[in-house]
Amino acid sequence: MSSILSRLPFDETLIYVNGEWTKSQASQTCRVENPDTAETIATVPECNAQDLDLAVQAAYSAFHDGPWVNEYSGAQRRDALLALATAIEESRQDIEELESLNTGKPINDVRVELDDTIDLFRFFAGYADKVEGRHIAAQTNRNLEGYTVKVPVGVVGFINAFNYPICLLAWKVAPALAAGCTVVFKPGPQTPLTTQYFAYLLHKTGKFPKGVFNVVLGGVGVGQALVDHDLVDKIGFTGSVATGKQVIRSTASTRNVRCTSVELGGKSPGVVMPDADLDKTAKLVVSGCMANAGMNCNALTRLWVHRSIYDEFMPRLKAAAEALVLNTPQDTATEMGPLIDKRQYDRVLEYIRIGRDEDQAALLTGGQPALGRGYWIQPTIFYNVSPTTRIATEEIFGPVLSVLEPFDELDEVIEIERKNEFGLAAGIFTRRHQDIAKFTRKLRSGTIWVNNYNALYSYLPFGGFRNSGFGRELGYESFDGYLVPKSIIDDISY
Repeated sequence: MSSILSRLPFDETLIYVNGEWTKSQASQTCRVENPDTAETIATVPECNAQDLDLAVQAAYSAFHDGPWVNEYSGAQRRDALLALATAIEESRQDIEELESLNTGKPINDVRVELDDTIDLFRFFAGYADKVEGRHIAAQTNRNLEGYTVKVPVGVVGFINAFNYPICLLAWKVAPALAAGCTVVFKPGPQTPLTTQYFAYLLHKTGKFPKGVFNVVLGGVGVGQALVDHDLVDKIGFTGSVATGKQVIRSTASTRNVRCTSVELGGKSPGVVMPDADLDKTAKLVVSGCMANAGMNCNALTRLWVHRSIYDEFMPRLKAAAEALVLNTPQDTATEMGPLIDKRQYDRVLEYIRIGRDEDQAALLTGGQPALGRGYWIQPTIFYNVSPTTRIATEEIFGPVLSVLEPFDELDEVIEIERKNEFGLAAGIFTRRHQDIAKFTRKLRSGTIWVNNYNALYSYLPFGGFRNSGFGRELGYESFDGYLVPKSIIDDISY
């Protein structure tokens, strides 16, 4: 599987700026690891502010002076995105191998994510030639005609997370390019390789003018430079709450205030009602929490189980977690992979210690490193957890589920969850329509799953409330977020 590194069609030591692969101005580099083994698989540039400025200047020139906005029709942008989707599809095997190697994701999961990536570019391509305004007939003056046009917001700077490198790239880049924006993209420092592969494919299509899409690599330093740059019109960020708040503060304090969309953390609740199918629900809960080794902003990590079924449900939940296959990510039987790096591995183990020693929670299963290599941790479940403890309220970002103390009435769960500092997602497992209606209407969560979990689609918006951020990914709402209305008033008597 690692043979993919020997046949990369690009030089990973270069960055893609203004339509060219170029050497970074910085001398610093960053090691890229395989989380399965903790071995270094590549070395990439750690870009500096000078690299970032060149990328932003390229995107700025492409937007204001280039053909992407000023000459291309919506239909031409549509066709460019469709060609890009086809290029991804034709290279999908290489991308899947590279993504699995760099992230430690099970290969079957990566294949689903590539399906989604291709679909997203085709979906948003369909909006590129459908940008519409409104005509407002004369209201107070018969000689004045008013209408609106929607224009692209401009240069967009994206800071991506490490957990879904190629798929989250598509979430962001596809609608932005469809709207006519130009892009400077910074992937997570742990997972840059498929972003570079994407840049190679975009260039290969020959459909995108220089400067429309640019890549810078690195960590906090180049990310902050992107946020602070005065020529950037919008920032899109996915990551932690603390960094997201810093992004918001920075975009408000620069010389030019710019719009921001932030998708942040989550501590998503799930509720198991007495009439739920317990065997099916146990598997759905484990999948909802442990997918992507729990490194999911919408992971189901706070579980409420009704008192009448609590003792009956726990053995099923334990069995479902222990049945998960942990093995080499490229094995098609593997169902859960490792944590992304040593920092995240240590963080999760520390939270397991906190749950056991400080929160005094009972351990149902797991709680230990796994496989004796890399950054593997067993699927871990605590139960009878107080809803105010640290493991029940803080985002862990790992394969750790807190089953809270049993509840008696759905209303008490809703009342507690209203005070949850996060509001990204939630789930309920029941056949009772009344409970479904109450839960979905009263809970302040951006996505609520009923008798399933983690299903996401191109056409449905995704985002949260409170500390889970603002703005929406996916759906028409995402596309519209890269457009700005202008009002035109015309005196037809002149």
